Amino acid sequence: MLNKTFLNNLIMIPILILAQIFIFNNIFFLHKYNPIIYIIWIIFYPLNKSNSYRFLVFSFFLGFGIDCFMDTGGVNAFSSVLVAYLRNFIIRYVSDLRKEMKFFNFSDLNIIQLTSYILLIILIHHLCLFILESMKFSMMFMVIKDALITAVFFSFLFIIIIYAFFKNKVEK
Repeated sequence: MLNKTFLNNLIMIPILILAQIFIFNNIFFLHKYNPIIYIIWIIFYPLNKSNSYRFLVFSFFLGFGIDCFMDTGGVNAFSSVLVAYLRNFIIRYVSDLRKEMKFFNFSDLNIIQLTSYILLIILIHHLCLFILESMKFSMMFMVIKDALITAVFFSFLFIIIIYAFFKNKVEK
């Protein structure tokens, strides 16, 4: 049970939670928007291991850790589990994958497919998160606008930059 991947996850998830809380939640663009980068773990978790319940449990704890620090009542946990659950479907849709998922590698995706995949995951996560946080239909347009701006201009850019630095480690 305590293999290398499990131990890496036990280390990586608290690091991402702490980085989100103490670094990225304190970076504001236009005095309103801050990047949400903790979902990078969900985006690039190895696909051959993502069918297990362990992936969903780790995704829950990732979001739950953010919720505990931010006092957001479970919206991050729900949004994280939602995109973790939908991830394989999104990869199949974006890549038009014909082979078995256990043989998939992110290096199989071209740049357009990879960008589309990352953007879809971020957009679904952010839309779910912002709508659940607001819960006001009168402000739905502003909530969707804020989610799109945060997702496309800030979270996506930071995740791409982080991915560029750690690209070789992700593809292993």
